[in-house]
Amino acid sequence: MKNIFKYLFFLASFSLFSQTNYTCNKLDSLFLRNVDKYIGKDNFKNYYYTINNQLFKQRNNKTYNYKNLALGEIHEVDIENPLQILLLYKNFNTVILLDNQLNEVQKIDFNTIDPFLNITSIGFGGQNKLWFFDSNSQKIGLYDLITSSVKFLSTPFKGSISKKMATYNLFYFLNNNNEYQSISIFGKIETLGQLPTNEEFCFFDEKKIIFVNKGLFYIYDFNYKTIYKLDISEKSFLKFFFKDGILSIFTQNKIINYQINF
Repeated sequence: MKNIFKYLFFLASFSLFSQTNYTCNKLDSLFLRNVDKYIGKDNFKNYYYTINNQLFKQRNNKTYNYKNLALGEIHEVDIENPLQILLLYKNFNTVILLDNQLNEVQKIDFNTIDPFLNITSIGFGGQNKLWFFDSNSQKIGLYDLITSSVKFLSTPFKGSISKKMATYNLFYFLNNNNEYQSISIFGKIETLGQLPTNEEFCFFDEKKIIFVNKGLFYIYDFNYKTIYKLDISEKSFLKFFFKDGILSIFTQNKIINYQINF
């Protein structure tokens, strides 16, 4: 009951701003079978997913795949830069770089790096740099792919990072207190706001998220503290992902795409 009142209070707080200026048009759908985990879609409209711990990339009838079963489970996949895809094998503390055809380009074994890092989150930082979160020091930093050097950017955080989005200059992340923060390549940390109550969310852009609560889709703007309802008919899904104006909703055996206009 307490959670219900909290949720209703949250919506009431934004009642003056909840009339949406976003329109949703269903575009198409793609059928996929036996998928274990959906990753998302890149700038070139390629879909990524895993089956039996192998990474697949698909567009229309063209499919690539990568497997490295010796490294165990794929913990994280970063497709922000589709020309340099990152795979984190957390159990072996190893990161793999792939090209756009999922060929292995570089392998980084962080067990051999000095200082020793225990990597639990990664992101592409541009200019041959990787963002990372190290659970040993509880710090965020940058790793240089050319020189193998490490640069810590933050003081220690409590807990871990649950979700993140990386750009060339900024690393956006959600901390254990449900706060949305960013850190720059110069180490400047900014708290952007508190995440609204949600069952699942994805990034819309650096200052907005799409989230689901009680089976309904919303957009939340951290700058203006406004919330907008999206007219989405799907109520059952495994994951959703937003890229270049397209909201892709992953169900048990297909992907449904919506064009979000604003």
